[in-house]
Amino acid sequence: MVGRSIWNPFTPGLLIIVLSITALSQTSPEHASTFRWIQPNSDPQIWQQIQSAFQPELAPDVAKQGDDGLDVYRYKYLQRIGVLNHSALVLVGHRPAKHVTKENAWDEYYSAFNFNLVTQQKTSIDHANWMWQWKFSQLAKFGPFHVPDVTFTYLSCTECEPEVIFGSLRYEAAKSVWYVRSWGDGKDIWWATDEGLIVGMDANDGGDTISYDCVYRILNSARPGFQDLAIRCKMVSDGDAGRAQVEDSTLLYSSSNGEFYRRLIRDQSEAAALNTKMCRSDSQSLLCKLPWYLTFTSGQNSALDQMFPNKPKTYRELDRFRKLNRSMSIADVVLRCGEPDEIGGSGISIFVYHLSDGSLVAIGATDTTKPILYANHIETSGKASALIPE
Repeated sequence: MVGRSIWNPFTPGLLIIVLSITALSQTSPEHASTFRWIQPNSDPQIWQQIQSAFQPELAPDVAKQGDDGLDVYRYKYLQRIGVLNHSALVLVGHRPAKHVTKENAWDEYYSAFNFNLVTQQKTSIDHANWMWQWKFSQLAKFGPFHVPDVTFTYLSCTECEPEVIFGSLRYEAAKSVWYVRSWGDGKDIWWATDEGLIVGMDANDGGDTISYDCVYRILNSARPGFQDLAIRCKMVSDGDAGRAQVEDSTLLYSSSNGEFYRRLIRDQSEAAALNTKMCRSDSQSLLCKLPWYLTFTSGQNSALDQMFPNKPKTYRELDRFRKLNRSMSIADVVLRCGEPDEIGGSGISIFVYHLSDGSLVAIGATDTTKPILYANHIETSGKASALIPE
């Protein structure tokens, strides 16, 4: 009787559930409670089950009369599927056409779903519906439990000045579902938000932001078997008058006592040590290419206002700095170019100007009234060139 009811055309739901249980029962014991990515050839039954269940989401868009082709996604596909027990994490890709070309490569986004392999329940994951140019980073055991997070990056939009978001999907065992991990409320640290960490943005968009630079990395935790995430972001923006405003913060996320929490690093030596750990040899960030004493100036900038109480507005184009000469003091430079944005240095004072294209001018001096020692232009690539000939 059971065999007949399974194949009864009026009970398709029963057939799906039985097939789901059968597919799960064939999973090896070591895989049953371990998160894994699956492929059509490695787990064909589960893949086909999800393919069938997601037919509505995979249906191509139909262009309406008058559409110019943009935002019409004629090709949708299963980009990734991860399985843990009976819970599947499903990522659906959306493209204007099956084949990627130079013209349409930018126009692709991803959406994430929860799918229960037994009950067939399917839900969209909040804050993971429109992720442009999504890229998987790595699995990371942030804790407090041993199920790894799925970490990734994506763009907040296209055809705009996008933000680059570092995000993470965490598994909640009590509900057997995936959520986007929250990294903050975006209030005290504006780039640590509910949806992810803002690790990049287009600063040359005509707004107040002059530069925005972040470096981050998943690190081994003091808690064996787990990992932390360290991140430092520095933003320079136009102030109301005079020099720019500088925001520079380092956060460390880690788990302890059953909780995942963040800590703002206030100790300079600890921040410097984390900065070294975060910087890879191939990093493109100026926070890694330049010496620590040149990028970390927190707490020193109030001295600039005391040094230069009457100063013109800071100039942010390179041509003005090309007219410097070695007989000038930094006080003379300020009269010509405005107040520096930062003061750093080790042994001597290094006055830093942020230019509108994201590059820097660094001027070394021992005193405000003595001739300057050097003036260098530092490109966003980290390459430095002298502005004053030897």
